[in-house]
Amino acid sequence: AGERMSSSRWSMILGAAVIVTAASLSGSATMAKWKQSRHAASVHREQVQQAADNNTVPKADRAMKAKLAQHDARLRRLQAELIARGDPDSLAAGALFESQLSGSTGCSALQLAARAVAGAPQRADLIYVQLQLCQSAPGCDTAPLEARLRLLDPHNGIAWVYALLRADQANDGVLWRMARDGLSRSERVTMYWSDIVSHLTAAAAGKAGFDSSSAMIEVVGIEATLLTPLNPVSRACSERDIQQPEVLAQCRRIAAAFRQGDTQLFEGFGSGLALRLWPEGSAQRRAVIAATRGLHYRMDLMNRNSAKLESARATRALVALYARFPTEQSALRAWYVDMGLNPNPP
Repeated sequence: AGERMSSSRWSMILGAAVIVTAASLSGSATMAKWKQSRHAASVHREQVQQAADNNTVPKADRAMKAKLAQHDARLRRLQAELIARGDPDSLAAGALFESQLSGSTGCSALQLAARAVAGAPQRADLIYVQLQLCQSAPGCDTAPLEARLRLLDPHNGIAWVYALLRADQANDGVLWRMARDGLSRSERVTMYWSDIVSHLTAAAAGKAGFDSSSAMIEVVGIEATLLTPLNPVSRACSERDIQQPEVLAQCRRIAAAFRQGDTQLFEGFGSGLALRLWPEGSAQRRAVIAATRGLHYRMDLMNRNSAKLESARATRALVALYARFPTEQSALRAWYVDMGLNPNPP
C-alpha cells in the first residue's frame, strides 16, 4: 500500500511540475487555473475525510482515508527519528514534515527550522527552507532571513523576491522599488533545489520504512506546496511600469537572472518574462524562443513517457542525480539520458 501511494504521489508531483512550468511560460491566467485546481483537490481530500468520519462515502474512499492515516502515522514516526538525531539536515526535514502533518506552518516547524540553521549557520539552503516556512506562517517576519540570505549568497536574487512580496502586501512603494532594483542586480535566482532535495532525502532515507525514493517523494511533495511567490515579480514588471526605460532595463536583467535559475519553474518564468520585454525580431528574443523550445520539448517528453519516468527504477535514479548535479535542469537532462530518452529537441 505504501509503495502504491508513493507511486501515485510521484505521478501527481511530476504532473504538477509540468503544469507549473507551463504556467510560468504562458502567463498568470494558467497559474491561476493551476492554483484553483490545487485548492479544489485539497478541498476534496478534506471532504473525503469528513464524509468517511460520517460513514457516508463508498468503501473505496474510506480505504483511501485509511491509507492516508497510515501514511501520516509513518511520517510522524520518521519525523520523531529525525528530531532525535538532531543534525541540521534531519531537523530541516523534520520541520518540513511538521508543516505537512499539521496542515500549516506553526511554531513547532519554525523552531525546528531555526535549530537546523543554528547547527549549520553558513548553509544558505537551510536558511532558505527556514525562509519558506516563515513566509507560509501567519505573523512570521521574513525580513531578517532575507537579509541573512543576501549576506551569505549576495549574487542570488531569491531574497529580493520575498522582499517584493512583503512590499506588495504592505503597499510599501519605497521597499517595492528597492526590492526591484536589488533583484535586477542579481546574477541568478536560485532556490537551492538540488541541495535541499538531496540532503533532506539522505537524512530521511532508511528510517521508519522510508527508502530513498519514498523519502525524496515526501521532500519534493512538500517543497512543491511552498511555491516561491512570483506574482509580485510579474507586477513589478507590469506593462505600465516598463514604459519607463529604467524599469524596462531592470526587468530585462531580472528576466535574465531567472533564466539562470536552478529549476525549470524559474527558467520558464524568466523566459516568459523576457518574451514580454524584448521586441519581435531582436537577437535576445530569438535566443529566448530557442531556449523555450527546448524547455517545452522536455516537458512534453516527461508527459509522453510518464509510465517509464514514474517507475521505481526511474525514481531511484533521480535521487542519485539530484546529489550529483547542481540544478534541477541538469539532473533531469541526465535522468532522461539514463532512462534512454533524448533530452534535446530534434
